Amino acid sequence: MRVLLINPNRYKSPPVPPIGLEHVAATVEEGGHVAEILDLCFSESPYEDIDRALISFKPDIVGVTVRNVDTVLYQTNEFFLDDIRDIVSRIKKLRGFKVIVGGSGIAADPEGIVGYLGADYAVVGPAEGCINELLSDISNCEKLTAKIRFRKYRFDLSCPRRTEGIEYTKYFGHGSIAGFDTHKGCSSSCVYCLEANTRVSFKAIPDIIGEIRRLANEGCRRFHLCDSEFNEDLDFSLDFCQALKQQGLGIDWALYMKPANYNKKLFRLMKESGVSLITLTVDSWKKCPLYWSDIERIVFLAKGSGIRIVVDFLCGFPYEGEETLLFYLDLFRRVQPDSVGINTYIRLYRKLQITDIIMRDEKLRGNIIGLVEDGQMIKPVFYNQISEERLWELIAGESIFRIEGLDKGVNYSRSSGL
Repeated sequence: MRVLLINPNRYKSPPVPPIGLEHVAATVEEGGHVAEILDLCFSESPYEDIDRALISFKPDIVGVTVRNVDTVLYQTNEFFLDDIRDIVSRIKKLRGFKVIVGGSGIAADPEGIVGYLGADYAVVGPAEGCINELLSDISNCEKLTAKIRFRKYRFDLSCPRRTEGIEYTKYFGHGSIAGFDTHKGCSSSCVYCLEANTRVSFKAIPDIIGEIRRLANEGCRRFHLCDSEFNEDLDFSLDFCQALKQQGLGIDWALYMKPANYNKKLFRLMKESGVSLITLTVDSWKKCPLYWSDIERIVFLAKGSGIRIVVDFLCGFPYEGEETLLFYLDLFRRVQPDSVGINTYIRLYRKLQITDIIMRDEKLRGNIIGLVEDGQMIKPVFYNQISEERLWELIAGESIFRIEGLDKGVNYSRSSGL
């Protein structure tokens, strides 16, 4: 089959190359199909570019990626599904093609999002494990009783990556950097996260190094790790950093970490392999004292290794009092990471545990912002119990603190370290 893969993501704060589509394109071609990527990020006439690609490439089916439902942050929120729905509608109604949607955003509500977009099929999770099977079923005219396909779990996620069709120079010119990932899934149990408790599978380290080397040979020197958190497994993280260090590629890279699975050697190897910025993901939901001790130690190890470290801090959960928040703020004042981005607006999705907790308590429901009557929560819905004015008072104008959502951007673009 001929498969046209479309990236409709035109968000530019900063723009993000569609790495998932690069892997899907390579997987589709390994399965004997022909793939073409249409990247609309910098398109001045998206519909014209879509029509042109449909006419010239003549696909049998079209795939559209949904990287995000929205920007998640409350104050500067942008909702993406309406634009994607218009694209899907144009492809189906004007051109008659069936449409598969995929991407990380689908996990928010697979059935609801497929219905909202009007797509024919959806892939939930990394498509590398099931896309060729889906294409085979479609091409053989089998009756597909389920619109939703879930990725098949694989221990070995070895998968090539096809970067043709992505104009990386344009991305770099708009403040973006190259990306790569080391694994899929997350073993953490965060009540607010769509990826929580998903099975973890690691890519082969030589394959990851090969991706980085190819991009480095094309002139890329700045990278951001696309894992939710790098240190899912300490031994794997150590082995990867050691392998990357031995390559001597001379790259700069930034990553996310969680307050777990670390030692002093990891920070030494991260520094030696080119890490210049760590974003530590922290939340205040029912944490034990050891959690906060790990945060202190990680900040000290990063600073002692010469790596900039910033904290993404999600707080203001149900049943938390102001005195609890003051305790956390004092902790950050004491350990002094390079900055702390505070977010008190919790994005609710229908299938999240935190959503169930809030919806069961009438008093908590009074803190919900957004449409909840239809039960879908596809359009942005937030929980907030700390006003922005009160938060400004609590942080007292200290430069270490930043309120997330007041400006667009990400830590690697704000930091002078990358």
